[in-house]
Amino acid sequence: MRLPPYIIHDITPQAERPWNLDQVAAPAFWPQSKGGGAVVAVIDTGLDVGHPEFAGRVFKPRNFTTIDTELVADLVGHGTHVAGTIAGASCGIAPEARIMPLKVFPDDPNDKNTGLYINNAYLHILDYNKTAPAADKVVAVNCSFGGEMYDPYMAYLIRRLTDTGVTVVVSAGNAGDGDPETYEVWSYPAFIFECLTVGAVNQDGTVAKYSNSFDGIDIGAPGTAIYSAWPGGGYKSISGTSMATPHVTGAMALIYAAWRRREGAWPTEEQAVKVLLKHIRKVKLDSRLVGEGLLDLTSEAKRWPLHRVQLGAYYTKANCDAMAAELKNKGLDTYKVKY
Repeated sequence: MRLPPYIIHDITPQAERPWNLDQVAAPAFWPQSKGGGAVVAVIDTGLDVGHPEFAGRVFKPRNFTTIDTELVADLVGHGTHVAGTIAGASCGIAPEARIMPLKVFPDDPNDKNTGLYINNAYLHILDYNKTAPAADKVVAVNCSFGGEMYDPYMAYLIRRLTDTGVTVVVSAGNAGDGDPETYEVWSYPAFIFECLTVGAVNQDGTVAKYSNSFDGIDIGAPGTAIYSAWPGGGYKSISGTSMATPHVTGAMALIYAAWRRREGAWPTEEQAVKVLLKHIRKVKLDSRLVGEGLLDLTSEAKRWPLHRVQLGAYYTKANCDAMAAELKNKGLDTYKVKY
């Protein structure tokens, strides 16, 4: 298991909001929710826990690669960049979500146990959620990595996570050639059914040529030249499906938090994903590259029924018609049933 190859671009600090936040219309969702303290686990290279983008919102860090389990210093930068896109104060989709950094990529290049560490991170989330207070449960996991070998135990753990209400968001991989007819499936766990798999697009909405293509991709999001946090309190611009994935993870944090605010409880994973799929912009791009379409958080922002509320009473037909008309004038869907 490894990080997919990615490109680091030369950048200058940005005074304005990064373009990718507007491309997915994150600000349109913020009046409903900015993440509301929802906890998102980032299984990656660690985190710059002192970076101002995450001030006060780093939650229960854990290092699976050393005996110093609480030290998650990010010597690579990948994990900090991903976390910034999810929940950075100025560069994140869900700027009020909390980040649980789970370091699984070892600093020692001779350590070949990354797959074991990833599975231990999944186990940790499962065990933690069993006893955690409801407000502190992990609701989504960002997995911007991939490997060529199928791991049945990892597949089992991912299935357990989704069964217990956690969305697992995975990058499609960066071995693409721009041709949807040629499948690049060797980026496990991207092709696992239970995962929410993300392909990458460019700033102009075209498919990023590096993004893998196969029929298991669920959604597309910006992945090219994404500006986000970097260790040392800085910022960098990076390209890859690793950078597309946290847009969707951040969107899930928004959705979970909005649902809990309205319903008083977390949604199931299936319910949360159904809401996500209402926030997709249909495009004329092959579904093997971007799945259902591109992430667009405006799609259902103003009309987002979580449950159908059914009102009933004994009426004459005339009174029933009058009530239906009144509700329709208020913008509510109605139907009449004769018993």
